[in-house]
Amino acid sequence: MTYNINELASLLGCEIKGDTSLEISGLAPFFQAQEGSLTFASDEKFLKKLNETKASAVLVPMGIDLPKNGKTYLLVTENPRTLMPKLLGFFKKKLKKMENMIEKSSIIGEGTEIPLNSYIGHDVVIGKNVKIYPNVTICEGVEIGDDTVIYPNVTIREFSKIGRGCVLQPGAVIGSDGFGFVKVNGNNTKIDQIGSVVLEDFVEIGANTTVDRGAIGDTVIKKYTKIDNLVQVAHNDIIGENCLIISQVGIAGSTEIGNNTTIGGQVGIGGHIKIGSNVMVGAKSGIIGDVADNQVVAGHPLVNLKDDLRIKAAQKKLPELLKRVKELEKKY
Repeated sequence: MTYNINELASLLGCEIKGDTSLEISGLAPFFQAQEGSLTFASDEKFLKKLNETKASAVLVPMGIDLPKNGKTYLLVTENPRTLMPKLLGFFKKKLKKMENMIEKSSIIGEGTEIPLNSYIGHDVVIGKNVKIYPNVTICEGVEIGDDTVIYPNVTIREFSKIGRGCVLQPGAVIGSDGFGFVKVNGNNTKIDQIGSVVLEDFVEIGANTTVDRGAIGDTVIKKYTKIDNLVQVAHNDIIGENCLIISQVGIAGSTEIGNNTTIGGQVGIGGHIKIGSNVMVGAKSGIIGDVADNQVVAGHPLVNLKDDLRIKAAQKKLPELLKRVKELEKKY
């Protein structure tokens, strides 16, 4: 399905600069966009790199200098982010009405077990020898590979893709809405999350762990990565191969983690940062900036693990040091 650029201009109250006959295939993130898609640039970071996106059309604020690069621009008088609720709502897929516990359009592979009280949505494709426990909800358009195990009370939201040999522990939620809101007229307004989740082969998701769908584009967890219980993976995160992520870790949106990286329990990770491959992060650390490959780090602020241990050892001496300082002040 395609959309004429004039439909979008009318919806958003935009001025078109460029090809007014352009057909748009969909909405895409700035750097992941391909020819035929629409993206948006709302701040200086992206406005400086308009030549670097492959999108055919870009939503931008009025009054900026536009490069002559053959793209079509939609010019708006307000911050493009305030138009996101309308824009994502326009591109959001319309879901079919739930009619049966196992919808007739679903395809279920040989040897797959489905209990009576689980819901299998429209156009779901489930591979061979998949084990599904009671009270599981698998929404429209989901794809699940062979030999995957889905334990009780798991929810897999629409259009998520689960690889083969995966394990989803009880209560896991795959494809929940990302935490996306923007201020419109002073009020927190929801932005529809129109991306999805991709779990590659042999991924394990712990009990009551949540993996949010992408706002635009996908949240991706690559093969052989294992995630413990009570972990939050936010929208558009990309987690590499063979990672270990321990309980109660929180990862904010659009963060990338390399391969073979281990994140200790209760680590908080900020958004829009990159953590390299072969990194080890100590428990209860806080990460607010990029981390290079092959590091062993801990603490907040984040430092080399050995330095963090020295800092913690020194902290134990602070009461005695403060007492000595006060005694010295009395003398001098």
